[in-house]
Amino acid sequence: MPHVDTQEVSIYYETKGRGSTIVFLHGFTLDRRMWGTQVEYFSKRFRTLVYDSRGHGKSGCPESGYSRADRVRDLAALVEKLRLAPFHIVGLSMGGATALGYAIDHPESLLSLTLADTAAAGFQPPPKYKDMRERVESMTIADIKRVWKRNALFYYARKNPQLRDELAEMMDGHCGNLWTDPQRGTYKDRDDVVLSSKIKIPTLIFIGEKDKFFLPLAKKLHQNIENSEMDIVSEVGHMVNMEDSNRFNMRLEQFLDRVEENR
Repeated sequence: MPHVDTQEVSIYYETKGRGSTIVFLHGFTLDRRMWGTQVEYFSKRFRTLVYDSRGHGKSGCPESGYSRADRVRDLAALVEKLRLAPFHIVGLSMGGATALGYAIDHPESLLSLTLADTAAAGFQPPPKYKDMRERVESMTIADIKRVWKRNALFYYARKNPQLRDELAEMMDGHCGNLWTDPQRGTYKDRDDVVLSSKIKIPTLIFIGEKDKFFLPLAKKLHQNIENSEMDIVSEVGHMVNMEDSNRFNMRLEQFLDRVEENR
């Protein structure tokens, strides 16, 4: 199986297709499989790369080191070892926070930036996540996963049971150390929301209309990033690429085509 050793952790990745590279970054407690529909769609014209962030899927599971800065460092190592630059980057939620941090630090290696229902260093996490951080010390990993799935997937239980099951399977696969990290809550992350104004590369921001917690952040980033585009997807929650894959793929393709034409 293809892995890259970053000297800190082993990162599992998959590639498909040929052409300009698109790197897709998954959300918290999920893995590369959340981008399956996008890989099939875009690999017809692009080289797609998906990977499991540390502590997720088939990647290594260190005891500690789960800050945004750690994830950006892992991505930078992957880019260097696989010689990916220049490339397009697409990230959702936690993956968006990683993509945003990477774009601030390494703009010269990117062709474009796409943020979907993104988080960001410097932006407070949703109440469900904060509540979990305060409770995990007295819980087993199995109990943490059970409670997290119940809380995080409540929206999809009736609205889209199939999607709920797909997400639950991925959540079962993460190793759990991101919850029990002894440094959890002490990482000194910078404010990437403020620093986002430094970004000058073409940027597209997706946000689900029903993703009320992250909607203000999406609007703030759209305001901060010069000439960025924002697409508010109606009747969609946090998992915009999976809930409305047709709209997501079409809109992203239009954006990438314009970027490629102007290279």
